Amino acid sequence: MRKFRNWLPRLPKRIRPYVGNAGRRIRVLSDNYPLSNHCLIVKHLSLLFFLVGMRLSTLAQEVVIDTNYYAPPPVRRYVLTDDPDQNSDRRRPYKNQTEARRHQLMDQFDELQTWYVSGEGGFRNDGSTLSNSFNGLVSSTSLTKFSWSIVAGYTYRNAWAIEGGYAHAPIHLNITVPNGGVNPLVFNYQNSGHGIPVRVKRRIGSGRKAAHGTGFWLSAGAWLIPNGNSQPDDFHLIGYSSRSRRTTDTLRLNGNTTIANSITGLAEAGIDYAVRLSTSVELGIYIRKYWGLGNALRSNLDYTINNASQQQSSVVADGTGWSFGVALRYIYGRQLAPKKP
Repeated sequence: MRKFRNWLPRLPKRIRPYVGNAGRRIRVLSDNYPLSNHCLIVKHLSLLFFLVGMRLSTLAQEVVIDTNYYAPPPVRRYVLTDDPDQNSDRRRPYKNQTEARRHQLMDQFDELQTWYVSGEGGFRNDGSTLSNSFNGLVSSTSLTKFSWSIVAGYTYRNAWAIEGGYAHAPIHLNITVPNGGVNPLVFNYQNSGHGIPVRVKRRIGSGRKAAHGTGFWLSAGAWLIPNGNSQPDDFHLIGYSSRSRRTTDTLRLNGNTTIANSITGLAEAGIDYAVRLSTSVELGIYIRKYWGLGNALRSNLDYTINNASQQQSSVVADGTGWSFGVALRYIYGRQLAPKKP
């Protein structure tokens, strides 16, 4: 109450006797002190409390400003990148940065020379030539058999190549006696199957612009064929034909087959398609045409009726035919040179 009393505005002396100590009320106001003055005091006090309360509430408020509204608009930046259709490295799955740097460094060089070994496997077709069929009694068909080869090669500037090695591709001779179509008789002969091919290749187009060694190659070459010394067995056939009820003819067909003791050859032309799987592995497919240079096998046929020689024929095989297959190459040595500007 003492603090309150000190805080109250100082009143005239004539009303001081009516303000008691703590716990006491003002009982009587002097008649000389008008009521309007009391109302004015109350108004002043109310205004004071109102202003103080407003000040405190203003200090207690948190002002939040939405800065997003005042944020400046984003600045557009135009960035040019490589065309993905023209990027040759778009499909390279680099494992780490070291491999990526190595590829970038290798792209600055061209292959000057490479050395490789290759294994080839496929199917080869060759046939025989029959001079006389004895009116359809004898025929000859071509055969398709599996063949393989191992070669070593060298390339220069990814444009020229030369290779040679060993091939196992027998030359076949076929004699078929239809025998009325009931039970045909088939006789097949072949030489040793050894061959030494040598071929030269030329890439179609520019080798410098070939991506990863991929491209078409034209090839031409020759084979040396050591036919061997083995001699196949002869065959002798006999049959009967009735011209009438009382007349029967005896038919005989004898065949004698020989393998040339000398070395024969083959001429070759083909087309290859190669794709580089990695820096050291290459996969290719090929189609080749062969022309025989000398007869590797020969069979002489003698057809008689009633032990009287009637007709003769011969069947020869020189290896003429074609082949197709796949090749897997391992590049064990490379020499690089900086690309020309």
